[in-house]
Amino acid sequence: MIYLLIVNYYSTDLIAGLLTSIYPADNPNLRVIIVNNYPEDRAIAQLAAARTDLILITAETNLGFGAGCNLGIKYVYQTNSQALIWLLNPDTTIEPDAVAYIIECFQQNLDLAILGTKIRDSQDNIWFSEGRFNPWIGSLPHRSHANFINQPAQAGLVPVAPPFRVGMGMGVGRPIPSRWVSGCSMILNLARFNHCPKFDPHYFLYYEDNDLCERYYQLGYQIAVTQDVLVTHLVSATTHKDKTAKFRYATYSKLYFLKQHGTVLALWLNLVYMLAKVLLLWPRDRASALGRWQGLQKFILSDHERS
Repeated sequence: MIYLLIVNYYSTDLIAGLLTSIYPADNPNLRVIIVNNYPEDRAIAQLAAARTDLILITAETNLGFGAGCNLGIKYVYQTNSQALIWLLNPDTTIEPDAVAYIIECFQQNLDLAILGTKIRDSQDNIWFSEGRFNPWIGSLPHRSHANFINQPAQAGLVPVAPPFRVGMGMGVGRPIPSRWVSGCSMILNLARFNHCPKFDPHYFLYYEDNDLCERYYQLGYQIAVTQDVLVTHLVSATTHKDKTAKFRYATYSKLYFLKQHGTVLALWLNLVYMLAKVLLLWPRDRASALGRWQGLQKFILSDHERS
């Protein structure tokens, strides 16, 4: 059984588009779960009511992405602790054979615990291809040297093949080992866990996927990315509405992640860099500068309280 898990917050129209891309996958072992992080959203309830194989879980308040996912993950784990859970952003669509591809990938790689997919943006550029982490400087790159799909090779870049389809009968290929994968398109293989995996609720938004993967990477769990592009992401479609909030969450979460997993050097380098960004942006982009400043304040104050 594979469950597709989507967290909603003001995203009903986007989710409708995602569901349109999902349901051509005629699979009796497929279920869709929507965690509604906006209880007053009646449109999402109407959308869910129109489909018998869609499960709607409503949170009492906006829990953030990770904690919202935790509600759905817990539901699936209690229902079927051997299932696959595919986390998908509302602002994504999947390829027609993507569900079959994912199932086959896990059938061929039984030890795989966490799988990400290669993701392209709406301009056909690779948005995610592999996740790396340098704990000394705190960098978390998410692209390999192959950054283009439909553009010719240039400056050492290798073109990426068009989206793969299982029906072509070529097999899914061996997934590529990765330090972390994007929560925009992340599959958890519950059969590889002896407990219910969950995101750290300290992350309201951003870097919760890095944290989850890093924790399990350090424990020796297998993490990888598909060889083929299975997902298209309309980047920032669900987060661009409030620039100040976006940078507040991103700044705090990055620093909290480095506090947990990076070196002291990485934490201080990023603190100095983010403070410099606030000063540089303040005259010309007050909203993003203010968000960064609020994120810095929250991290410093919360870190002081924890110590």
